[in-house]
Amino acid sequence: MMLGSRPRPLRFAALAMACACACGSDTPASPDSCGDRCPAPHGLVWRCEERFAYGVNWAWGNWGGDFGGVSAWGSPGVASARDRFSADMRAMKDAGVSVIRWWMFPRFLTESITWGADGAPSGIAGSLDADVEEALAVAEENDVYLMLTLFSFDSFGPTQEEGSITSRGIQPMVIDAALRRKLIDNLVVPVARAVERSPHKQRMIAWDMVNEPEWAMTGPDLYGGEPYEPQSRLQPVTHQQMETFLKETAAALRGSSGALITIGGAAIKWARAWSHVDVDFYQFHYYDWVHQWYPYATVTLAAAGVTDKPVVMGEFPIQGVSEIGGQPARSAAQLSADLWAAGYAGSLAWAFNDSAFPWSPGMVERFAAERPCETRF
Repeated sequence: MMLGSRPRPLRFAALAMACACACGSDTPASPDSCGDRCPAPHGLVWRCEERFAYGVNWAWGNWGGDFGGVSAWGSPGVASARDRFSADMRAMKDAGVSVIRWWMFPRFLTESITWGADGAPSGIAGSLDADVEEALAVAEENDVYLMLTLFSFDSFGPTQEEGSITSRGIQPMVIDAALRRKLIDNLVVPVARAVERSPHKQRMIAWDMVNEPEWAMTGPDLYGGEPYEPQSRLQPVTHQQMETFLKETAAALRGSSGALITIGGAAIKWARAWSHVDVDFYQFHYYDWVHQWYPYATVTLAAAGVTDKPVVMGEFPIQGVSEIGGQPARSAAQLSADLWAAGYAGSLAWAFNDSAFPWSPGMVERFAAERPCETRF
């Protein structure tokens, strides 16, 4: 299928009704019938607007503590440090950011998750509900949209003590059906319902179920990609086990939330890895090693076989990529412009708060200034 004829992802009732409401009608509608003033050619559709999802990775204000807090480390959640989180979000907005990718549980550190004797979540407590609501309220105030990332490959580290806190590894919960059910029912679903209860739920544009799950996988790719080689410090799972977990998580999110769903794929080298999971758009990440071996100029969306859904570049260096392996250096603005031309649906720079990739608002603002309408939902 050619990109120009790709169906828009209005595939469930909540999103269709959002379009209907935006158009002032009870009849589900498309962006075209709503009179979208500046649709991006291959963008994401949200509330009757088709846009190039442009923004930045926040990752975290406090590692593992933004949602639920980590009192032992003096790390407050959003509700307890509202002004600071709002100021950061305002700085991102002022730099042209429309979408913020924000991690929730890269490790299980917050005391706001309660645990059963079997090592699976038994519920949520503490400030977690309030932090979710406050994050959405602050996003509303600053006119930005959130892509909340539930878990990460980091979650597959072993259960261990981290600074006086027991940090539980997710791998036993992923591979055991009963524990997996509790993880989803007692954590994923309550968090999704907290979003859905919020009067600001429209600010939640997408769930990113796992950040770069490929680094916590071992063995062959089910769909013909390169074999997985997990990071040595992790407890890996097979592609089949990860796919099962993601399918069940996606089904639970569909039943509890109206937001879009994606997976933060590590690179286009595993382009079809999540083609059998119910996601609304694909997501890949891009760093110098990908630029060298899988450059977007030659490893196109068509060549990779991912033209059936929109594709967002979910991470790339905020300073741009280097000249490497015969590939030219590209600034963040140049890279985003290239991705626009190549049919991508968005680009999210890394990062707002990583000292290894220092925040440079001008690098983000430049492309937003070139496409001031098409990059803002």
